[in-house]
Amino acid sequence: MKILAELKKRKKLVIGIVIIFLILLGFIVIRSRKQERPLAFITPVRQEIIETLEISGTVDALQKARLRFIAGGKVTYLSAQEGDAIKKWQTLATLDPASLQKSLQQDLNLYMQNRWDWEARIDDTKYRWLNDAEQLAKDKAQWDLENKVLDVEIQDIAIKNTRLTAPFAGILTHSPITSAGTQLLGSDYFELVDPTSLVFVGRVDEADVAKISEGLSAQIRLDAFEGEIFATAVERVSFASSEIADGTVFSVRFPLLSANDGLRFRLGMNGDATIELTKVEQALTVPLNATRIRDDKIYVDVRTGEKTTEEREITTGKETDDVVEVLSGLSESDQVLLPE
Repeated sequence: MKILAELKKRKKLVIGIVIIFLILLGFIVIRSRKQERPLAFITPVRQEIIETLEISGTVDALQKARLRFIAGGKVTYLSAQEGDAIKKWQTLATLDPASLQKSLQQDLNLYMQNRWDWEARIDDTKYRWLNDAEQLAKDKAQWDLENKVLDVEIQDIAIKNTRLTAPFAGILTHSPITSAGTQLLGSDYFELVDPTSLVFVGRVDEADVAKISEGLSAQIRLDAFEGEIFATAVERVSFASSEIADGTVFSVRFPLLSANDGLRFRLGMNGDATIELTKVEQALTVPLNATRIRDDKIYVDVRTGEKTTEEREITTGKETDDVVEVLSGLSESDQVLLPE
């Protein structure tokens, strides 16, 4: 039994030694392969580099209106449905004016009655002196007549407001009713949008707003038109900011008129705008991943021999997602190490 236990102990020792040997052997093989792997170098390239800023936004309209009646009432005429093209000054709907017209006729009758009384008083007092009481009565009669004129004008305005007209040509994007004979509330509205005034409105963080100015070229990509790019330019940067969940932002407006052939765009479409901030011709560039930052300085590894490199500090300028402009520290003849 003692001999058998000794053999088992030796067997375990041998297995352990073999495992350790295999691990060391694998480590040596992997290390030698790494050492044998050739280093990859690139030379700085002169090319055009464009610094851009991408912001998200939606399609909106400069000219749109919500039209309401001053008060509710029964609709007696409806000229259009949602989606219809509307002409300028076209009547959209009218309310029943019957009671208002009766009130107007009553006010006109009262006006005429006060007018005749006033003229009779003038004829009676034209050639004699009036005492204080008579002068006061005359003044009151004049004020009553003027008030009746105002009553007639107010009723006329009320009748005119039973007709809702379009202040500009456009498309009816919202209607609270689909047929005449329906009762409208004072809060119900019709919405009219001018499709020739569509714009793309993006939101830019306050940290980037100083980089943007009117006239900068831009490209818009809308989610609804995958793969299509619409050329435009910055038309306006808002003076006032707005607060959202992510912080303070400013709105940036881009015109879409030239690209909206056939009314392809719709209010609320989402997309992104890429603004061209600066462009540098024939800039000396290296891949961005070939650089590293340490202590607020930027370094690259430059080839000094077949398998040797040296660290060199460089000064950089504009950069994109892939490359960075080199202002000093490298020449076109240098070879820069690429990371594995």
